[in-house]
Amino acid sequence: MNVQNIIPIEGSCRWKNENIKVLLADGDSEWQQRLSMIINAEPDINLFHIVSTEEEAIRASIQLDVDVIVMDVILNSSKRGGIDILAEIYRKRAVPIIVCSSNHDPEVMVEVIVAGAVNYISKTNYPSLPTAIREAHYGQSSLHADVAAIIRDEIGRIKRKELDWMLTPTEKEILQLVGLGYRQSIIRELLGVAPNTMKSHVRHITGKFGTRSVREAAEKAKRRGLYDLH
Repeated sequence: MNVQNIIPIEGSCRWKNENIKVLLADGDSEWQQRLSMIINAEPDINLFHIVSTEEEAIRASIQLDVDVIVMDVILNSSKRGGIDILAEIYRKRAVPIIVCSSNHDPEVMVEVIVAGAVNYISKTNYPSLPTAIREAHYGQSSLHADVAAIIRDEIGRIKRKELDWMLTPTEKEILQLVGLGYRQSIIRELLGVAPNTMKSHVRHITGKFGTRSVREAAEKAKRRGLYDLH
């Protein structure tokens, strides 16, 4: 069976005006067939068209009247990556995109969500795809359980890294000592800094965190995982 030809024809017995029309973009012919079978098995979802390359995905997303796009981040093209294509589609048209991929790189998962995808489903959990398609179509998407924790952890790691780059070594020490309950006068003695220098550090810290006090900044740093008081 050539899945490239699985395009519902208006007026056929399978076609219903209220059906959710799906564009599938996947460069693997075996996965095209597997995903097409599970999508077309649903009475309220129709696999409207299948493409294999990034260029085809962009063209089809613009030209075809589809409700949801399901795409892999790895497509058959040597020019651009799937994440760039996802972002380009969103620039041209507002349509919910679900990424269904075997790529388990946390950075890729985060980039996909930042680029605008409404969900990320591992191909090992592809039976969840019909539910994800319905949720995307009706604006009720939530991240699939198997990737949600990975994405949260990766976002936390990125935020901690950004925070680490943002602060000087002395500012980090001050925040940790404030978090441990030390007064600024004691911290000055521990670090061997003059009062005016301490004031300057505090001013920089509160400015970077957007807080009114260094104690509030220390609480923010703790919540973001910059340091562990234990």
